[in-house]
Amino acid sequence: MKYFKRIFLPFILMAIVMSLYQVIKFYLLKGQYTIWESHIMTIVFTALLATIVSLALSNWTEKIEQRKKEVELREARLRTLQSTMRTVQHIVNNFLNCVMLIRLEAEEEGALTKSSLEKLESNILEVSRQLVELSELEDPGNSADFKKFFPPKNE
Repeated sequence: MKYFKRIFLPFILMAIVMSLYQVIKFYLLKGQYTIWESHIMTIVFTALLATIVSLALSNWTEKIEQRKKEVELREARLRTLQSTMRTVQHIVNNFLNCVMLIRLEAEEEGALTKSSLEKLESNILEVSRQLVELSELEDPGNSADFKKFFPPKNE
């Protein structure tokens, strides 16, 4: 059925258009032309019709290609956003884990040690550095740039 529309529908439409053209040509010119004049008129009409169809198909193809590029761009932006959000979540979760450990220490000991405060300050600086580095990525669409924020996988 799919091929019927692709092959026979244009054939039938073109046969109808050309038949109408021949009938209109005959009645408008009252059959007062030679066979070669008829052939030349038909050739010119058919060439004009083919040019119009070709232009329409060309414009349609360009629109499809433009939409395809827009979809690809949107998908690339979405992948970049997902990678960025995943990385931010990883950085923040690491920091929150550190804060949780310090909280547990504070609850157990009743106070924080100097080394815990230094570790907290170090983690704050590291998170800040990583977030700045993340915001300054040259090519955020390159997923390899995000790998430096994650620990290496043991394989």
